[in-house]
Formats: sequence, structure tokens, C-alpha cells
Amino acid sequence: MTDVIPGRGQYTEEARRKRLTWWRGHSGTELGSLEATGLTAQHLVGNVENFVGSVEVPVGLAGPLLFTGDAARGSVVAPLATTEGALVASASRGARAVTGSGGVTTQVLAQRMTRAPAFEFADIAAAQRFTAWLRAHRELLDEQVRAVSRHTRLIDVDPYQIGRRLHVRFVYETADAAGQNMTTAATWQICRRVSEEVAADDGLRPLGMILEGNLSGDKKATAVSLLAGRGTRVTAECRLPRHIVSAVLKTTPEAMVKSHVTTVLGAQQAATTGMGVNAANIVAALFVATGQDVACVHESGVSIFSMEQDADDLVATILLPNLVVGTVGGGTALPHQRDLLTALGCAGEGGARRFAEIVAGFALALDLSTMAAVVSGQFAEAHQRLGRARRVDFLQAGDLDATLLQPVLAQGLGDPRLHVDRVRQAPPLHGDGISSELGALAERRKLTGLHPLTVTLTPGDGPPGTVELVAKVKARGDEIVSGIAKLLSLSAPEAARAWDRWGADTEFSDAHRRELAVYRRTETALTRLLPRCYGLIDDDQREAYVILMERLRDDGGQWTRDRIAEALRAIAPVHGHWLGRDQELLAEGWLCRVPEPTHLAKARELWEALARQSATDQPDLIDETRLDALLGIAESVGYWSQTLQTLPLTLVHNDFNPRNIARHEGRMVVYDWELATVGVPQRDVVELLAFTLGPEATAADVDELLAVHARAVAEESPRAADLVAGTDWHRGYRLALREFLMNRLALYIAGHTEREFGFLPRVVRTAFRLWDLDRDRDGE
Repeated sequence: MTDVIPGRGQYTEEARRKRLTWWRGHSGTELGSLEATGLTAQHLVGNVENFVGSVEVPVGLAGPLLFTGDAARGSVVAPLATTEGALVASASRGARAVTGSGGVTTQVLAQRMTRAPAFEFADIAAAQRFTAWLRAHRELLDEQVRAVSRHTRLIDVDPYQIGRRLHVRFVYETADAAGQNMTTAATWQICRRVSEEVAADDGLRPLGMILEGNLSGDKKATAVSLLAGRGTRVTAECRLPRHIVSAVLKTTPEAMVKSHVTTVLGAQQAATTGMGVNAANIVAALFVATGQDVACVHESGVSIFSMEQDADDLVATILLPNLVVGTVGGGTALPHQRDLLTALGCAGEGGARRFAEIVAGFALALDLSTMAAVVSGQFAEAHQRLGRARRVDFLQAGDLDATLLQPVLAQGLGDPRLHVDRVRQAPPLHGDGISSELGALAERRKLTGLHPLTVTLTPGDGPPGTVELVAKVKARGDEIVSGIAKLLSLSAPEAARAWDRWGADTEFSDAHRRELAVYRRTETALTRLLPRCYGLIDDDQREAYVILMERLRDDGGQWTRDRIAEALRAIAPVHGHWLGRDQELLAEGWLCRVPEPTHLAKARELWEALARQSATDQPDLIDETRLDALLGIAESVGYWSQTLQTLPLTLVHNDFNPRNIARHEGRMVVYDWELATVGVPQRDVVELLAFTLGPEATAADVDELLAVHARAVAEESPRAADLVAGTDWHRGYRLALREFLMNRLALYIAGHTEREFGFLPRVVRTAFRLWDLDRDRDGE
């Protein structure tokens, strides 16, 4: 194989594929991700050489942010191309604070682009004479610029002489182009013409010249650019009232200003160019999204961020002195980048000033949010990662192959001679589940989620066949706990601190072990409800916890009263089998660690913090009346949680809702048992009703379905029948409803702030309808 890259200078799809084939052989790598690309090779002349493929960077929407600037006005949503978790969320929080305070004022102060050739002369005097000659022939220089570009204007010639060497900083305005190439061409034309003009004069003629002597600050953070400007010089300012700082940023103006003074001192000691927080994050994300020169992030991210207190308000400003941006030329013409520039209202001529102001506005919003996170302690929580004392060979997508699955399926199917012939990825499912997403917030290096597979296998005593299954790869329980902590830290520091104290003792702990243990059980009451399990992987060394289960296809039926009753009758044998046997169940140990009976009461501060935060972030879901109800439930938790523990307890699914129930091939199937725990059986009833009855539910609906459930539990065994008969079934429902509202529903609402749950508004309305019906029943 040749060591020369094929198809040099050729911009065709055929040439791209030749290069890709050559690189595969050269690198010994499959490079499957480069097989397809959305870019057309013929359109990339001037953008890239030896084109071989494209790389996708996820784009998230930050904002909206209200602008009251010169070129940027109105509500703006920013597309941020990034792989850094919490960036979009933090920028959005800052935008929410600024928008709620009346918006951000922005202004472009100047636009400059520089090129600085260096000349060498025979002596100091010749260099000085050449400097004078340039000043005397300014019109000649302007003519050379006009000969190259009608959009470029030379506005300054700034000489810097060091002995017999002269650096000349040519400063241009370049309209809507960033201007690096434009100014390079214009400067080269100037140097060429000037050299011709002085060629015959030994007292003026340079001995040598290079087009860039490293004084322009091109792609570097420099003091001269900070002061004199390079690119667009743009500033932004906002005024935040105390109540906005408190409600959205979770701190005070005094704390923000005090911390700012400290960070300025730190920056001075570090000799930092500029005094910003992290404007480079916004600059980089918007640069990648809109086709700017990414190599200019270094200089463009330089900023001067300032905060001061004016009466009860916090006034914040930012200056970006070196923002190298353009809306014509370069990567701005690529299809995705052009679409995003168009969405911002910045595409083409006339868009550069607006784009610069948008960058400055969002940079200010992010700096405010980041500083607030540092002040209130959210910064470390939002970026926390679980510590490990050893290196872990995490499970990756490519590991779900025949080698890994063969022994698991052979054991799971009881056929030691079974051979797995092939494993292929099947069409994906919709979403990975909330637990997997929470785990991924804390640990992104490992494979988690739902992975449909088509497995071709040959049994030991039969013909080959194909099995459609799903590999459910579980996040660890402590990862879920940390993911919730990270989610809360983005908008709810009080709740995050309470979660830090109490979250590890919730039902999320050991969730990965608990679900695998459920699938190992042999009780008929449970197994007839579960999906078919083909095998389990339980590998602590790799932190790999996998369930190979049948792929379920729900019949898509509506959740009518009959369907709800069918689901309750399906789960009831599980409740009846273990009803009153909770101590026996816990002693067996397979449920791993479950919350202590006193946990609900001990964690009162957590439930109160979640309720208050829900009312702050989601006032349309939790109004004052509902907040009062939640706080009242939390205030009395020490009393009613004790009563709850006196009722007959059993194994409960603890996440029993349509997201985890399917009517598959004529039977009800219940999956996702990672939160299974010990509780009153009515806990599963409450959740199912909250998700399915709807806000028009009546007391008769509730009574009828409770009766259906009670009868089905009693039918499991004489012992269960006695316990049901001796219990006020509605009382257990009432207490379980309190627990659901205070605990699970509050966590859903807290998560809804950062991760929209489409199902939640209806569930909230229904859950509080159930609460009102129960209060009316007792005449409260």
C-alpha cells in the first residue's frame, strides 16, 4: 500500500471514498462512523483538503435570552455545539435570570482585523526612514487595499521598531467577514507594491520581509489585542434585582460581588489576560455551531467580566475585545452552519454585528450563572464524578457481541451446547429510561440504557433460529443518586444539599443489584408478570449489570378503566404473596439495601426543599395551594409515616406506571423493577391511578379500582385474604398517596426543570385531584 494519500486536490465523492479506504488500511481501523456524511465534497473547496468525512457535535438550545441591544433585539435562542455537560443548562439559567430582569443591553464598539508584517533593514536609520515613508504614502496603501477587496478598509498603520527590525501592524475593517484571509491578501498586496516603490532606494529598501511577524496576535491571547482590539469589540450589560438573584441564581448580590473581587485578585496573580469567568465556553460552542474559525477561540474567549452592587441590584458587564467572527465566507457557508446562523438572524451580509452581540449576551449570562454556582457550591456538585480507586474496563457498545452473549445465553436458556452465530443491532427503542439518563449524568464513560439486538443462534439439538431481545444495561445505584444530585445542583441548591445528606438512603441505592435479583426469583406470582429473561450479566469488575430480556411490543391500547383494573389484577398476586411477610423478605437479602422505615421522617428537610423548589421553578404545576399541601404533608410526616409502617407490608414495584407496563401477546407484563422495595401494596395503586385516571377522576372511580385490587390481593392465599379483611384498605391508599406526592412526584417535578417530562403536567393534575377527593371524603 502506498504511503501517499490518494485523490489529492480532488473534491468528489469517489475521491473521498478512496481516501477513506486508504486510511482504513493505513490505520488498521474500520472507521465505520465516517462511511456516511451529510456534506458534499464538491462544496468544500477552500474549506478543507483531503476530505474524508465529518464529525458530529451535539447542539443544544440555550435560552431564550431577551436582548435590548443595538443590533440584537428581542428573544434569542442560542445553538451551542458542545459535549460538556451542564454548559447549556448553566447558560439557560443565566439567560432566565437576565431575561426576568428586563434583558441584556449589547453594543458593538468597534471591528478590527490586523496583519503585522516584519521588515529587516541595514540599520536603525533605514528602518526609521521607512516608517516615515509609510506615513507619507498612506493613500498608496489605501489604493492597494481597494484593489484587493471592496469590503475592506485600512484604518490604521501602527509601526513598532526594534533596532533595525520594524513590525508594522496594519489594522482593517472587514464588514461582515472575520477578515483573516482578506487582510492577509490586502497586506501582501501592500508589501509587494511598497517593495517595488522603494526598490531603487538603498536607504529605504528592506533587506528582507515576512508577511506575519507575530505581532498581530492572530489566534493568540495578547495584551495588544486586549487594549487595541482585534476582531469585534463588543460589550454587554444587565441589571439583576435582588429577588431574581435569590430565586434564580440562588445567592445574593453581596456574595456575588465579594467572590468577584476574590477572583479578580486570583487572575491578577496568575497574570491572566482579561478578567473573565468562562466566556470561552460560549465562544467555542457558538463558533462550532456557526462555522467560525475555531482556532480563534483562544483570542476570542478573552473577556473582562465585572460586577458591582447598586442599591439592591447586581449590575454585571462583560467586554469581549477580540471576538473574531464573521457571517460570510469560510465555514459559515456550510449547510448546517448556515442554517444555525439563519435561525439566529445573522446569516449573510449585515449579520456580523448582531452575531457578536448575541455571543456577548450569552457569555454574560453564562458568567453570571457560573459565578453563582461557584458562590453557592453548585459548581462542584454540577461537575461531580464518582471516584473510583481502580481503573474499570467499562462495558462499551461493541462489547455486546457473540463472545459476550454466548455463555450468558447458554446458561440462561439451559443449553450448554447452544452457539451464538451472530449479534446485530436492531432498530432503537424510544428513549433509554429515566434511571439510565440519571446514571449517565454522573458517569458517561460506560454503556447504559436499552439496546435492542437481533441474535442468531443454533441450539444444541435443533435448527438455527433468531431471537429479538433487549440488553438492558443498568447504571449503578450510586450513579443514579449522583445523577439526581447533579440535576438538583443546576437549579435547586437547597434541595441538592438536602439530597446530599439523604439521597444515598433512598430506594435508588443498589438499584442495579435489585433488578437483577428480581429476575433470579422463581416465585410464580412474580415470574408470570415479568418479561422473559434470556440471561443476566453481573460483573462487578467491569461494573456491568445487564438483563437480556424479550423485546416487548405493547398493544397500544388506551388506559381505560378496564385496562387499569387488568393491571391491578396482574400486580396483585405479587402483593398478596409477600403481604405481611416483609421481615422475611428483607431477611432474605435479595432486595439489597432498602430505605429504613424512619427515612421518610428523617428526610423531612429534603421533601420541604423539593416542594419549595418545585413551586419556584414550576409555578404552573405547583401553585400556592398545592405547595401548602406538600408542605403540610412533609410537616406531619413523622406522624403518618409511623402509621404507614403499622399496616401490612409487601413487595411493591414502586414505579408502577404505564412507562413500565406493557400488554404483550395478550398478557400484562411489568418491567423495570430497579426501585422495588417494601411498602404498602396501595403504593403501586396510587402511582398507576395518578398516571392513568386523569384529572376528571371521581371518588367512585377510586373506590371501584381499590376494591378490584383488594379482591385480587385476597385471592392469592388465605393468609393474604385475612390481612386484607383486617385492614382499612383505603387508609393504606391515603397514606401511600401522601408518600407519592411528597417523594416521587416532587422528584419528577424537580427533574422536569432540566429535563422535560411530557407526561408530568397531567400526572400532577391527576395526583392532586386524588388528594382533593381524599380530603373531601374525610370532610377536611
